[in-house]
Amino acid sequence: MVVVEEDAAIDTPIRYASKCPSLCCGCRCNYRVPTLQELFDRDKRLLRSILLVVVLLNIPIGSYILYPFMIFSTWIHELFHGLAALSIGGKIIWLNVYSNGSGLAHTSYPAGAFQKAWVAGAGYQGTAIVGGIMLMFRRTEMGARAGTLILGLEMLFTCLLFVRNIFGLVMLILMGIGLVIAGWRLPPFWVSELVCVSFPRYSIFKGRVFFFHRLCLFR
Repeated sequence: MVVVEEDAAIDTPIRYASKCPSLCCGCRCNYRVPTLQELFDRDKRLLRSILLVVVLLNIPIGSYILYPFMIFSTWIHELFHGLAALSIGGKIIWLNVYSNGSGLAHTSYPAGAFQKAWVAGAGYQGTAIVGGIMLMFRRTEMGARAGTLILGLEMLFTCLLFVRNIFGLVMLILMGIGLVIAGWRLPPFWVSELVCVSFPRYSIFKGRVFFFHRLCLFR
């Protein structure tokens, strides 16, 4: 075994007609390919959220507004390093999240090149997976509520089992409780907005970190 530490309500669905000679797909399912206008009408809330996040990432005050989402993205990233270790017979020793937005996953797993690559790459892959799942959850009121509640409970569960630094415990417990309350009590519109903002925030942030980190390596 090797021990390692890894890095620091809802839009209206499109209605599909039974007959669509110009926009149907090639099979016999009668699926009509949506137009750009229909896609925009359905996902305009998500597009506005992505635009807002991009703007906030490029102004000084934006980092303060988006700070909780940065911590959230770090938690997702480090958690998936740990889950990858568990999936190949390893274990999570601890997961820490720090105030500067970095994190550390201390894991143990069987030695080998594949095992090392599997665990090392799981942070960014896990971020994409969670983002895709959250986008599916936001399609319905119940899905948005369920997704927010599950994330909050999972955050509290990881604090109980794995998080060991003071900042990580305090911040993640508060955020976990906040997510549970949001999923349980907030109106559907605001639950959906929370999901819309959180997904592009940590996806864009982690993608930017990954890109610039690799750019520096190849200089």
